[in-house]
Amino acid sequence: MPRHPLLIALSLLATTAHVAVAQQTASRSQFVVKKGKDTVAIEMFSRDRSTLTSEIYQSNGVRTQYTADLRSDHTIKHVEMTRQGRQGAGGTVSVTFGDSIVSAVASAGGDGEKFEFVSHGRATPFLAISFALAEQIILANRLDIGKSTRLVAARLAAGDSTTVTLERFHSDSVSLVMPDLRLTVALSAAGEVIGGRNVAQGWVVERKPVSGKP
Repeated sequence: MPRHPLLIALSLLATTAHVAVAQQTASRSQFVVKKGKDTVAIEMFSRDRSTLTSEIYQSNGVRTQYTADLRSDHTIKHVEMTRQGRQGAGGTVSVTFGDSIVSAVASAGGDGEKFEFVSHGRATPFLAISFALAEQIILANRLDIGKSTRLVAARLAAGDSTTVTLERFHSDSVSLVMPDLRLTVALSAAGEVIGGRNVAQGWVVERKPVSGKP
């Protein structure tokens, strides 16, 4: 698969990142997702006390952007996501996470649809390609070694919900497991994701400085 679209995107993002850093104090970082020697995606993201913002460029031409509003306990109360395909067509989804109700509005091609469901448990947005979002889930659910917890995952790309189990199986490692997906991530002493794997997809992810080369 040609590498030049990703390189162009990185060049543009590097310029944007320089301006953004000058305008705000939110920390910026990136995840580079690879399968073998091929780059699958590059995720550039920033986080402050109230907001997580991410832009994801995939080698298949899909571009995803989302902004999540954070509560003081690091859980997500609202997320707005836009996805655009290789040919330009795309859609948006807006999801609000209440105490027991998850409500969403999805639109594509000028058509929109509203729906909601009772979460029957603590709910969180989830996006398999976004390790920044996985990191946010871990930050909101700090577990002791050997402990686990179950959440309702509203899957932003699939448009459905399922159960995700978080388990801290080592002092510096956490797994996120769904019926069809397993992520294992390594954590720093501060609880940040520094690397990991999507076992089903064969993806390996590494956290790098924004100024570094993927």
